Amino acid sequence: MTTRREFMQTLGATGAALAGLSACGGGGASSSGGLPTPTPTPTAPILVIVNIDGGYDWLNVTPPNAGANLGVYQTKRATLGITDPALLTDLGSGMALNKDLLGMEALHAQGRVAWIPGIGMPNPNLSHFTTIDLWGQGAAVPAGTGWLGRFADTAFSPTGDVLRGVTITADLPVMLKGSGRTFVAITSAGGYVFPAYLLSTSTVPDAALLETGWANALSASSTDAGYLAGAQAGRLFYDAQNNPAFGTGGSLTARTPTVPYPGDATYPVLKLNGTALSSSLSSQLKLVAQMISAGLPAQVYFSRLGGWDTHSNQAVDHPNLQRALGGTIKAFHDDLASITTSAGNAQDRVLILAYSEFGRRVQENNGGTDHGTAGLSFCVGKSVKGGLYGAYPDLTNLDANGNMKYTNDFRGLYATVLERWLGQSAAATDTLLGASYPRLGFL
Repeated sequence: MTTRREFMQTLGATGAALAGLSACGGGGASSSGGLPTPTPTPTAPILVIVNIDGGYDWLNVTPPNAGANLGVYQTKRATLGITDPALLTDLGSGMALNKDLLGMEALHAQGRVAWIPGIGMPNPNLSHFTTIDLWGQGAAVPAGTGWLGRFADTAFSPTGDVLRGVTITADLPVMLKGSGRTFVAITSAGGYVFPAYLLSTSTVPDAALLETGWANALSASSTDAGYLAGAQAGRLFYDAQNNPAFGTGGSLTARTPTVPYPGDATYPVLKLNGTALSSSLSSQLKLVAQMISAGLPAQVYFSRLGGWDTHSNQAVDHPNLQRALGGTIKAFHDDLASITTSAGNAQDRVLILAYSEFGRRVQENNGGTDHGTAGLSFCVGKSVKGGLYGAYPDLTNLDANGNMKYTNDFRGLYATVLERWLGQSAAATDTLLGASYPRLGFL
């Protein structure tokens, strides 16, 4: 079997082909050799969430490469640690980037990635389900609704903005649930899914009834969340059948991506250790690009790549997952440059925010890593001021369970995006999150 090091050393022309993909992105270093100036926040911004589901081992994505942290890392990751300089790109401040995260090295060099290490919360929980809900709620005092759902309550019209919040998953994460306004799910170009809690029985809601519910809601002043959700589902059905942007039979206008994505036959890196790269996230972000190109009014999209709960077989699974994640984000960012919308170039309008519910324990187990605490988030876009934001956790000062202590409160990331990207006032942002959190300087 080919080792990771042998694989990296044989990339050759493939690596050059991947580097060449960046030319499709409509940017790069200026002719003077410096980084391009970040573009101003657009008048019609779009936020694309990438949920890295399962708690990804970011210590092997952006490992320490200097100082006391490196010594601890080498000791606790004697088998799984990524320490070979040939496999890493120096990010500065004792932090490196694993080249398995395909495409992100090029985006970082263009100044388009904000890395946010050590992100987490007070009193962390090691349960996937509990922590996913806490990340989703994003509040000083969690109360069941999600931070993007509450944003939708404030910013979206209950009946007229049904397509401003879209998830490309079949479920409805708590992050997207408001008290009176909930996102809708579109899982494929022809697959429109009604809000999950409307499908609490085995009977799919009657389309005509939902359409009538939507029509009634237009002239009603009801604030009942369930009634409005039914109205929104009816509006979605109506649009799917009658809006020209969706084409015949509720299908979006066809679009061919301008760059290869992981999973495509033409993608430069097809396999690692004999395993094909996942096309799951590629399919989702291709659909997002298709919807943006078709002129849908969505302002926030939610997507997901699962499989990151690497208790075992991490040496094989983790590189594949990283390549699928980084390669898809890079391809999507580059693909957006070819899309012209009524509000400007799509690449100028989109901010990508990637996060996971937690990181992994510093000490490896027998072939993998167990649930940890502080994680890594990153944001990608032309308006981003690239670099590191926040301190790398001190691996010499772990908690009683051998886990990292967080250095960035995740709600500070939300506050930054709400205020400086989605246009909420400082006061409205603090109200939405239940407290004031320090803003990060990448926007």
